[in-house]
Amino acid sequence: MFDLFKINEILSDKNNNKKKKKNIFASKANNKKNHDKAIRIEKIFKGETNSKANNKKKNHDKKSKIDKIFKIDKISQNNKNIIAKEKTKLPDAKPIIFIPGISGSELFTIDEKYLSDIERKTGMISSGNEKYAKRLWLPQGYDADELNEDLKITNDAYGLQEGDFRGLKVFDRHVGPGAANAVLLNALLIKFPDRPIYQFSYDWRKSNTLTMKKLDAFIKAIRKKGKVDIVAHSMGGLVAAHYIREHGGRVDKFISLCTPYEGAPHAYNQMASGNIFGGIKDVILENLFGIEKEVVQGYDGLVELYPTAKMLCAYPYQKILNKENFEKIISKKYKDYDELLEKLHEAGASEDFEPREIQSRMKSYLGANRFVRFLKKAKNYRRHRSFSEPINLLYRPRTMFIVGEGIDTQVSGYYSVDDANETIIKEMVTKEGDGLVPMFSACMGQRLNQMPEEIREKFQKIKSTHMGMLMDLRAMDAMCKFLSED
Repeated sequence: MFDLFKINEILSDKNNNKKKKKNIFASKANNKKNHDKAIRIEKIFKGETNSKANNKKKNHDKKSKIDKIFKIDKISQNNKNIIAKEKTKLPDAKPIIFIPGISGSELFTIDEKYLSDIERKTGMISSGNEKYAKRLWLPQGYDADELNEDLKITNDAYGLQEGDFRGLKVFDRHVGPGAANAVLLNALLIKFPDRPIYQFSYDWRKSNTLTMKKLDAFIKAIRKKGKVDIVAHSMGGLVAAHYIREHGGRVDKFISLCTPYEGAPHAYNQMASGNIFGGIKDVILENLFGIEKEVVQGYDGLVELYPTAKMLCAYPYQKILNKENFEKIISKKYKDYDELLEKLHEAGASEDFEPREIQSRMKSYLGANRFVRFLKKAKNYRRHRSFSEPINLLYRPRTMFIVGEGIDTQVSGYYSVDDANETIIKEMVTKEGDGLVPMFSACMGQRLNQMPEEIREKFQKIKSTHMGMLMDLRAMDAMCKFLSED
């Protein structure tokens, strides 16, 4: 077991609760701070912060584990970068691939003359080509006009592939902007020193259908035969779900963390206003401003986070009938959305919008063709094999879902008119989620307490924020235990 007290002590920051939210990646110093946090937690995973007595008792075992992690010369240089097509025999151990969520991949542009065929197919440049690339997703010091031009969907962008992480020092790893994925990846490296660990980076602006094809090319590149295990966070879970639908035989174990299978109302509300930064609450985005609405509108990856009809039916948007009563009622706290709706409807303060009415508004915003594509893709994520088969990932063996609860989360919304007489969408919040993804969505349109026991056992419910789940000890422990099981 990990040292719960020590890790929680590192991850908690009571002073931050008294301050306004700040972008923790606003400077290089904070970037280093996140790396330092990962290293401190890494030491706890290894037992290096135990008492002297415990250290003496476990010294031999710990030294052996550390040797496995850091003395891997046979992999370190020879197998440092698969995408660079270095001719080295891969280890036989089953790889673990981590797929981050939206904005969890650093993006680069590069002159195509430098790209190999495998780099084009996987959508990732090798670390050797990083010197020829321009990094796009910088938290600060970026000209807004230049950023708007660079981030247009028509411009190709690439993730970075460094190969097996066991061959890299902590500070040499690209573990997401601001080291956002460092704790999770370090947990995997410590617990599975004999298994290759990869991060699949991708252009999250593009459709997850396209990303799935790049994931397929990557898996074929690192493992010609046999299976892989996949751990995915947020949007990464949608990419993985689509991959499993098409190539399920290549995946052994799948762990999904905070994935919005039925969409996230936040995505629709904020993207409709052209402001993804207040709505898609991955902290990487919070410090970036000045992105034009027309640029954001082109992001198919974000469109695929829109709430589905199932989500809209379970958590219907509201049409205000009595504004004064409505605002008075929603200002209070409620156990869940059903209780809130009961109060609103009893007081005659509002009534439900039919899902088709909300989808009609989405269609008007997106355009008919794009909206039809969204509906089709939304179905893909929930189907295990075909559109006609009502079986989804819930029934897939060797699968775990880690979901967040207990955090104020937008589960629905209502339409209002601002001072300029413009129609705007406002959020309706309960604690049924992780701050971004409602539990109903993370549970693929099911209510946890209504699931059959054999399905409910696949779920780990944790009180944690959407991004905090990547550093939550309970989530890391559950992940590692599941991957360790036969």
